[in-house]
Amino acid sequence: MKQRKNHSSKLANAGVLAFVVFSGLLAPASASAALVSGNARISIDNSAFSAAAGWIVDRYFDASYNTTAINANTAGGSGSTSNMQFSVNSVDTTVFYGNPPNRYLEATTTDTGNTAVGQIGLSGALRLAVPGNPGAGVLMPYDFTLEKIGSIWNLVSHDLFFKGTTFLQLSNASESVNANGELTLSGDLILGGGVGPTTYPNAFGLTWSSFLGVSGAGQTAVVGSLSLTPAAVPLPSAVWLFGSSLLGLIGYKRRQLHCVSV
Repeated sequence: MKQRKNHSSKLANAGVLAFVVFSGLLAPASASAALVSGNARISIDNSAFSAAAGWIVDRYFDASYNTTAINANTAGGSGSTSNMQFSVNSVDTTVFYGNPPNRYLEATTTDTGNTAVGQIGLSGALRLAVPGNPGAGVLMPYDFTLEKIGSIWNLVSHDLFFKGTTFLQLSNASESVNANGELTLSGDLILGGGVGPTTYPNAFGLTWSSFLGVSGAGQTAVVGSLSLTPAAVPLPSAVWLFGSSLLGLIGYKRRQLHCVSV
């Protein structure tokens, strides 16, 4: 009985060690604020967008098209406007790819400790078209940033000629920072109105809403949604190997205990 008790004690100690070490590796450590990272996912309701602006989102181009000139002849992309991914750029200085393709990789400078300043660079592009009228041409909002202007989150497009222009605004916004200092942001997308204290100070006094002639209820109609979440960070394989080794050790001790007890 004494020998069995000793083995039981060792087994219990091994189990406690496995739990403490392995759970310590899995548990997120509290972290200070840091630059925003992760992925933004945008969905556009083309019926609502068309009703408000007379245009629809014709194509979505992901980060693999970052250095591609987006125009009426650009092939590829996706016709789906649901759950489009715009990954947060990890650069802290904006990169200009030249003209052509007239594209920027916008910097991320917003710290989660103070989201009222700076910008969140997003990779991706959209192409707008008039439904049922391909001859009307296309428009290209791309190289986006998310910026809080006058307490309102703006989705801002950037290009060589018009510079920064508010494309959409976030209403009913919800934002939080987790224990790892990572930002989560979500809300409804609206077209908004003209240039004001809550829109990007465009050099030509424009927003996409005013450029497209959106007025009245169309300015506040919900045309989509946006959510920004931290990127999932997979645990290194060494962590799982170490954890399985500890669990294997417990199994070995249990077999030893069984042999002694028989």
